[in-house]
Amino acid sequence: MNQAPISRRAFVRTATIAGITVAAFGIAGCAPKAEGAEGAYRAGTYSASGQGKFGPVEVEVAFSDKAIEKVDVVKLEETKYICDRAVADVPARIVEHQSLGVDTVTGATLTSTAILAAVEDCVKQAGGNAGKLKGNYTPTPRSTETRELEADLVVVGAGAAGMVAAVGAAQRGANVVVLEKSCNIGGNGLVCGGYLEYAGSPADLRPDMTDMQIQELEEKLAAGDGSAVDPSYLAALKQEWADWQASGTKKVFDSKYLQPLEYTLPSGEGYEGSLRVCQREVDFGDWLIAEGFSFKEVVGIVGFPWPRWAVPAEGVCGQSYFELYNDMIDRNGYPVEVLLNTPATELIVEDGRVTGVVAQAEDGTVYRVRGTQGVALATGGFSGNPDMLRAYNKIWSWPENSAIPTTNAYGHHGDGITMGLAVGAAVGNMHLQMPFPFADCKNATDETTVGDDIDCVIVNKEGKRFMNEVLDRYTMTENIMAQTDQMMFMISDQDTSRVNGDVNRYGHNLQSLIDQGQLYRADTIEELGEQIGCGGAALKETVERYNEIARAGEDPDFGRTNFSELSPIENPPFYASPRTWAMHITSGGLVNDPADNYAVLREDGTPIEGLYAIGETAKGPAGVAVMSQGLALAQGLFPEA
Repeated sequence: MNQAPISRRAFVRTATIAGITVAAFGIAGCAPKAEGAEGAYRAGTYSASGQGKFGPVEVEVAFSDKAIEKVDVVKLEETKYICDRAVADVPARIVEHQSLGVDTVTGATLTSTAILAAVEDCVKQAGGNAGKLKGNYTPTPRSTETRELEADLVVVGAGAAGMVAAVGAAQRGANVVVLEKSCNIGGNGLVCGGYLEYAGSPADLRPDMTDMQIQELEEKLAAGDGSAVDPSYLAALKQEWADWQASGTKKVFDSKYLQPLEYTLPSGEGYEGSLRVCQREVDFGDWLIAEGFSFKEVVGIVGFPWPRWAVPAEGVCGQSYFELYNDMIDRNGYPVEVLLNTPATELIVEDGRVTGVVAQAEDGTVYRVRGTQGVALATGGFSGNPDMLRAYNKIWSWPENSAIPTTNAYGHHGDGITMGLAVGAAVGNMHLQMPFPFADCKNATDETTVGDDIDCVIVNKEGKRFMNEVLDRYTMTENIMAQTDQMMFMISDQDTSRVNGDVNRYGHNLQSLIDQGQLYRADTIEELGEQIGCGGAALKETVERYNEIARAGEDPDFGRTNFSELSPIENPPFYASPRTWAMHITSGGLVNDPADNYAVLREDGTPIEGLYAIGETAKGPAGVAVMSQGLALAQGLFPEA
């Protein structure tokens, strides 16, 4: 059965963000269950599994002699919240239609197909005709209805920036409708590390500052003196650093004046714009904490080693952000309605102003949604659209006529950019396409990673170190592309693996990763080298050399300067996590004006009235920090009374 769009409240009732790792769903549906002839099956309960994105999806199927009575999903390792609707709907559709040809859930296709494959196995075990069940499905006729909706603000995209825009606007009394292409809210926020760049993080979230970090900071301050940065900003930064030292604290220093300096050196050009971005991110971090959100200690991440990245204290990846937003909506009764699996297709323009959006649900229903204050495009970038990547590429040698792997969740196809272009918007920086250099070799995700982003040694298939492990992502990717099979291994030990018991930092079972060839583990470096195919002697030589460098804090081989007391790889067990590159972030998009509530601009610089773009849909910053844009947009469009 095709399913009509699900409102936010209905979705929360049936598939919470927290999810469960073991779920069971029995008979459900819109019509009485179909049945076959007596003797079609051997009555009983059978079990099987199908391969999902992260591992086997196990099901149990109960049969009478003439029907599939019940399908239970009993175990899976799929991403919570993304898989929830597939786990709920696919078993119900199978039972209702007595068919293996039922629709999969858009946005959770891998989980859907894993369930179907497992049930097919059970059908065969029960003596049923699986081939017949694949061809007996008749979809529900598509709706021809058109519905008109009105709101104060229409948000297209229920990811990081979009959901904060919706919640922030509702917090100020606005009625909001959100249109989402996928089967869940959260977008890439559910599959990224959830790291929020937060230069204003409370001191108790910061690690102790190392001598190397002090030296690095002093070098940046000196470089700033010879740059284009306004001396008043540098003076403020130096005064904050002096005050920090005088306070006697050992915690790492950070400042809203330091973050933009790092990003604009050596020239210092663009400092003021980066400072505005940093201030907005600090304001957002403070807003989260005021709403009761909590973080772990700040850390450095791949390509950005200064420890200012705040990690949610609860949950995995960025899921807990969206738990907070759902909770805020429910707790306060905010008027936010989210229509899932309802992609926007075009903007409504009346008398030169964008007044709404046309969208179509998966059941065929067309929605024309108007917003009195306009439309905010927050559909993400285009890392999941190989054709668009190639069309704007100026950097990479993308393989022709083949897929370009991406870390992104479903739906990041540049839809908002395409809709903006259709009404005359300008785009910029479309060639700035940032891969992620630590992606899984099999499914391109970061969620299978074992090893610290900073404190690890990276080797190629020959067991040789080939780069500074804390370079920027563009340079790291270039180095990886030059290696055999464009892959590498993150080598870590007990202290730097970031495992918790029998799971990695994202909650995935280590033994399952080992069984699927996504992780290697050994009690000695030599044994680990044999497992990954480079030979024990080669890997031992590399790790011993790296450990000497890490203890000395000087790297004559590749120029790395960032080491900690944990950097040496010496305490078993040892891990090798195979990694490669995958497209991660597109920094180009619609040109907007942050000073005018992120209004979308034409080529001549004039705003398109009623149209706003935030997050990766717009030219500029990306990552979960774009949630700060959603808050700023909401507060700009709906000032407090």
